[in-house]
Amino acid sequence: MAGIRIENVRKSYGAVTVLRDFNLDIADGEFVVFVGPSGCGKSTMLKILAGLEEASGGRVLIGERDVTDLAPGDRDIAMVFQNYALYPHLTVARNMGFGLKMRGMDRGEIDRRVKEAAKILAVDHLLDRRPKELSGGQRQRVALGRAIVREPQAFLMDEPLSNLDAKLRVHMRAEISALHKRLGVTTIYVTHDQIEAMTMADRIVIMRDGEIQQIADPDTMFARPENLFVAGFIGSPGMNFLLGNVTADERGARVSLFGQDVSLPVPLAAVPGIAGRPVILGLRPEHIGPAHGPVSFAVRPRLVESLGSEKYIYVDLPHENRGAPADAKGADDERRGDALIARLVDAGAVATGEPITLSFDPARLHVFDADTHRAIR
Repeated sequence: MAGIRIENVRKSYGAVTVLRDFNLDIADGEFVVFVGPSGCGKSTMLKILAGLEEASGGRVLIGERDVTDLAPGDRDIAMVFQNYALYPHLTVARNMGFGLKMRGMDRGEIDRRVKEAAKILAVDHLLDRRPKELSGGQRQRVALGRAIVREPQAFLMDEPLSNLDAKLRVHMRAEISALHKRLGVTTIYVTHDQIEAMTMADRIVIMRDGEIQQIADPDTMFARPENLFVAGFIGSPGMNFLLGNVTADERGARVSLFGQDVSLPVPLAAVPGIAGRPVILGLRPEHIGPAHGPVSFAVRPRLVESLGSEKYIYVDLPHENRGAPADAKGADDERRGDALIARLVDAGAVATGEPITLSFDPARLHVFDADTHRAIR
């Protein structure tokens, strides 16, 4: 096992740059997740780590050994692919041991490793079957087993659960997390699913357009997003964004929301130059509740979605609070800019078009600069 260091890695295809000065230190045994929208460069970075792509600049070190120019087979890593990449004509046992056989390992040692990995992954009763006789979850376990038997310094996983149905994905991500805790091998995991990132990672690396937006543990990422993109990407449903202007007097700094003056938290009010500044206010759906908080407002839902134990309440924003940019998930997200969503637990009967009073605590507000989209601390 070993740590991984990525130093100033860049990647371009002609005039198109897909990675810009990527820097990251990963501790020995850490589980790090690269997450971001399609085309952000996360899979390209993984392929550079694996040696399947050549970097345009920078270097990669695994266990203090510079592997930048080494072939994939010389890097002592194992990769788990999205499509399993199993040989259809080989049994489970031969699929799991194939890489070891190609390295000339003793047959007895191969059998020992395969049986041990198969037992860990609960596929020891499937060793004589072929891939076509397995379910999707079983195939994924076999792919994981093939990586485990290598006993590498690091695992690289490229969206390994994306071909599974929703229920099986939940089960398999728990299994992978448990497997990591058992083996303690440094793991880099790529996904576009922020829920996978939040539930599995020791640290998350959020990427956009080839650049790192923030690196943090899941709790910090959720509570203290560095910019508008991170704030909207993490969380389900995503954070609400409202446009506002800060005013200040002897009573402190305030912003008009839902037709009333709302006092900003004291630390924010003390930020130099915040008065008269256009800002974007972020408020998570789960931080909006029934009428028991400091700030209450009456609305008529445009849509109510019931999930049994909780409801999503969609309401129109006042015109003065509309216009926040669709920076977080794209302009096709119709909530961005003109609507707000509340996530209510045990809310009772709520109907579309019927009046309801909601509330929130201003201390829960996130404040972003309207021009730079950076968080104002």
